[in-house]
Amino acid sequence: MQLTNDNDQETDNIQKGGVISENLASKPQVLSDKKLIKEEVKRRLISGIQTAALEYDSLYNEEKATLNKDYVLLSLLFQRMFFYKLNEKLSGLSCDHTLRLTKQILTQMQFKRGKINEIIDVFKKNGGQCDCEILYNVESQLIGK
Repeated sequence: MQLTNDNDQETDNIQKGGVISENLASKPQVLSDKKLIKEEVKRRLISGIQTAALEYDSLYNEEKATLNKDYVLLSLLFQRMFFYKLNEKLSGLSCDHTLRLTKQILTQMQFKRGKINEIIDVFKKNGGQCDCEILYNVESQLIGK
């Protein structure tokens, strides 16, 4: 019969706990409650702070995104839920072929007029002449395979 030291057992438990926490940290639980999702989207949109994982996050393809020279700005907008919010606003509507919704969302995100104009120039350069083209042509450069 082999006796173990209490300190050895405690050390083993701490190490096992560390492995479990690492696994939890590497695979955050994806929010599924609609109210919590809405709160997370608003938090990211307004303050840029991510507190939880969303299913939408898994759409992002970093390898594909880095092919675009504007990927830093576009990736930031993706993480801050700009494209998600634009898609949400456009769903059920037909595009009026303006950037009206885009400007509303960027204003809601608290960008100043000069920065909004810069972002719109980047969208236009990447094929986003109106709200729906931003989703089809610009967001598509960040997601999928």
